[in-house]
Amino acid sequence: MPRNAQLSNVLAVVLTSLSTLVVALRFYSRHFLVGKLTSCDWVMLLALIATWGSVAVNFHMIYALDYSRAGDVYGFAKVATAQLVSIFLYRISYILDLCLIKTSILLFYHHIAASNKYLVYVVRILLGVIILGGISMIIAGILMCRPISDAWSFEVFMGGFYGKPATQCYNPTPFWLFNATYNLITDVIIWSLPIAFIINLRSMPLRRRLELVGIFSVGTIAIVASAIRLRTMVLWLSDFRRQGETVANVLLWSQVEQHTGIIAASVPFLRPLFRKALVKVRTREQPSPSPAAHLVGEGSPEFHPGMVRTPIIPSPSPTFGSSNEEFRPPRCSLAPIQPVRSTSTWGSTIWDGSQVRQVLNT
Repeated sequence: MPRNAQLSNVLAVVLTSLSTLVVALRFYSRHFLVGKLTSCDWVMLLALIATWGSVAVNFHMIYALDYSRAGDVYGFAKVATAQLVSIFLYRISYILDLCLIKTSILLFYHHIAASNKYLVYVVRILLGVIILGGISMIIAGILMCRPISDAWSFEVFMGGFYGKPATQCYNPTPFWLFNATYNLITDVIIWSLPIAFIINLRSMPLRRRLELVGIFSVGTIAIVASAIRLRTMVLWLSDFRRQGETVANVLLWSQVEQHTGIIAASVPFLRPLFRKALVKVRTREQPSPSPAAHLVGEGSPEFHPGMVRTPIIPSPSPTFGSSNEEFRPPRCSLAPIQPVRSTSTWGSTIWDGSQVRQVLNT
């Protein structure tokens, strides 16, 4: 069993489970909070399904690399055949998964850059490169040998040790190096493109732009993983005897590259979910309103809990005059107050309330 074999299996399960959780939250946020699922969401779902296929291939390849079961020629033939089949399936699943992830990201870019014609053209060109490049490399990986079954044939594999090169198969070393370099270059372009666009977006507040730049900067981890995988791939192809030792590292960094892309591409879609959770937290932190607030009318002084109201006590003394004098009734009865008609210079007509309101409104 090669080094880091078990770590590769554990990391594959952990990262794929984490990506599944993030994509599930993305679909919840898009469907229930935003009410809209677009093509980039469905393509990312296909990429997630492809990563679970990569996990199965990862386990099968680690199992096939256990040469302790090769006690004789027949056992070695079984182990070598299983390993060749795993490499064949891994090559296809890895290319397909990265193609789907990058396509989903670029579809999202195409949606947010609809107002920028220059960026739309760049995104469309990148979409064409990613889709055509992915399809071409998948076909090239499948047709590595003619017939295809020779790619995992034990006889063809052993013929190379006896000076019988497989002329019906092309050398996969340049293909692997080209694929790793291609992924690194496209990762750098795809993850750098939105950062340059957001920084130059003057219509958005600076704080919001910096927040989005920080979110998309998570994609730099995918660039680092792609660069480390390229170096590991060079070591894997440089020496046949070291392939068994370094293949687990190739699988490990392949998993990191794939799932970092899925998570980093899905984090921007979780913002409505974070906002909803933040509102709930702030609502719980605020104290419940007192019922007294509803009893105090507008314009009344602020009510403070625990404030003792000053009692209103009738005065025993008369309101007017000296307190030593007794209250005396008026000498004569007062005439009732009669309404006085206004003698305004505007005329003798008396305006009612509706007329006043009409004038004020005009």
